[in-house]
Amino acid sequence: MAPFAWRPYLPILVFLCHTAAHLHASEVIPGTDELVYNGFFKADLNLDGSALLINDLLSLTNMPDGTNGHAFCSYPLSFQRIPGGSISSFSTTFVVTIGFRRYKGHGLAFMLSSTNDISDNSAGQFLGLPSSSSDDHVFFAVELDTVLNPEFKDIDNNHVGINVDSLLSVESHTAGFYDSSGDFKSVELRSGKPVQVWVDYDSKSYRLNVTLALYSMPKPELPLLSTPLNLSSLLSLSSLYAGFSAASDKFTSDHYVLGWSFKLDGEAQPLDYSQLPLGLVKDLKHHSRFQYSGEMTILGAPTIIPAVVLIALAVLICRYLRNRKEDKEFEIMCGPPSFTYKELFTATDGFNDKLLLGKGGFGRVYEGVLSNSAQSIAIKRVSPESKQGKREFMAEIAILGRVRHRNLVQLLGYCRYKKELLLVYDCMPNGSLDKYLYNKGKPVLDWAQRLSIIKGVASGLCYLHEDWERVIIHRDIKASNVLLDNSMKGRLSDFGLARFHDHGVDAHTTRVAGTWGYIAPELARLGKATKATDVFAFGIFMIEVVCGRQPIGMAVDGGEPFVLADWVLSMWKSGSVTGAVDPKLEDYDQEDAELVLKLGLLCSHSLPKLRPCMRLVMLYLERGARLNEFCPASLSVDPDEDKEIDHVLCSSGASTITVLSGGR
Repeated sequence: MAPFAWRPYLPILVFLCHTAAHLHASEVIPGTDELVYNGFFKADLNLDGSALLINDLLSLTNMPDGTNGHAFCSYPLSFQRIPGGSISSFSTTFVVTIGFRRYKGHGLAFMLSSTNDISDNSAGQFLGLPSSSSDDHVFFAVELDTVLNPEFKDIDNNHVGINVDSLLSVESHTAGFYDSSGDFKSVELRSGKPVQVWVDYDSKSYRLNVTLALYSMPKPELPLLSTPLNLSSLLSLSSLYAGFSAASDKFTSDHYVLGWSFKLDGEAQPLDYSQLPLGLVKDLKHHSRFQYSGEMTILGAPTIIPAVVLIALAVLICRYLRNRKEDKEFEIMCGPPSFTYKELFTATDGFNDKLLLGKGGFGRVYEGVLSNSAQSIAIKRVSPESKQGKREFMAEIAILGRVRHRNLVQLLGYCRYKKELLLVYDCMPNGSLDKYLYNKGKPVLDWAQRLSIIKGVASGLCYLHEDWERVIIHRDIKASNVLLDNSMKGRLSDFGLARFHDHGVDAHTTRVAGTWGYIAPELARLGKATKATDVFAFGIFMIEVVCGRQPIGMAVDGGEPFVLADWVLSMWKSGSVTGAVDPKLEDYDQEDAELVLKLGLLCSHSLPKLRPCMRLVMLYLERGARLNEFCPASLSVDPDEDKEIDHVLCSSGASTITVLSGGR
């Protein structure tokens, strides 16, 4: 028999070898919108393409020649029990393996689809997902992608992505997890080792979390992806099907699902690892190895050895050329490196932990002194596993390397060493503002310091929006991104998410970026960042600094979570907006505090057209323009109501702003 002739019969042979059935492994809990499959023996699933059940194992692809496979729950789920009612949250977890064969897998995806009959799909790199959406077919997917798309060379070919009605991910991250100390550990999806994924969606906060870990590990506390995402239009459909999709290209690719748990409005039931068909997967792996060892015998050693040498040489050459291309691309956008690794190594005494200023998802920050000038510097040492990608740091270098303002942290240069990227800044010895607002070990900032910091950040942001040669949208204004210099003056930092465009031209950013609590409502809905979305974040920032409380947090009495801006507005409605001022402030200017709080509420107005531009904000803060009186009701305009609203005039000559009352 030819070497490949019996491959189609492999699932049947393995099935016959596994006669012990786990009848209790699969369970559909009636009346609870809950699925629990600890293995898939006799599971009630709708299968198409090359998908099949091999005893307890769900195999999505196991055949060559460009096949795809889908497996959906046979009945639809309802995420909106009453038409027009609230949308249900959902939680799901599943264990999968990808690869085993000589030709690795391309990846698979968990899906919520408006249909369980996907005919518009493609094999190979598209994971069996629809290549386009239409009015009668919409979907949401979390993809485990293991193939490089040649059309999008910057996309990692071992990543987890979030897709909505498109093959382009709205958010993605290299596959892996964050351990208990916050360090990132990468996971090779193609390794054939089982991995577990958790997907949790909160329909009230529009927050989607995706977490990944190695098989049988406890769920990591920090999710791999956490992004604002409004799925209301999809989940409000009368019926949705939950399931999986995968595809292989012209070679055989193995995509298996070992277990799956799903629940509406609650946490998915943990999987029982003792019942998952891990032994069956190992048997499939054994048979695959036997088959390919037979192929190698036919080829013979004299043929294989030269071929292996040539392949290894080709890989090395390709890697070298790719690195050369990346270096050239980096220098075109960012200019040549300003420092050598030796200079920075010496400046930090070999990156001594005693000089460590802090660490985060990007890596570590060290304090140092340049030996040739005795200048104090801060060095951000970016790890290869950074949550931020190369593009984000290239953007930061390209933008910060060219702007100059007393209220922006100055980037002095960068260095690339092997796989590391090192960014060099002016040293901000007093650290970030959030530590002074929330760390009990830090001294309390008085009113003069807080007002000075607010004015400084406003000045820096006005420069970015109005005065630089192009418009720079920061996209991540928050207290932790404001650093304090020797004089406790505020400087805006971290331009990794920033984008710029010409004056008079609309921004083209369409990806939601920023920090939850500072994200404008239109940004969460449409994903388009503008100067107005920066103004919204700055308004929340002003309120945060005055109140000494985080934008979203728990009530002081330990009650329900609360939104800071809504709480300040309620204080104003009750008669005293200054009642929201940080109680740790023993003395403050009541008139100034009232102005800043009201201005913060106006800047964070739900309608972007009613937010003042940063030049007007500066005029108000410096008393160069008078903020007209307006009532709290004018801040509650419903964007769906057809009310006449005056537009905000934003120019350097404007001195007043009028807001018509258009409350709910």
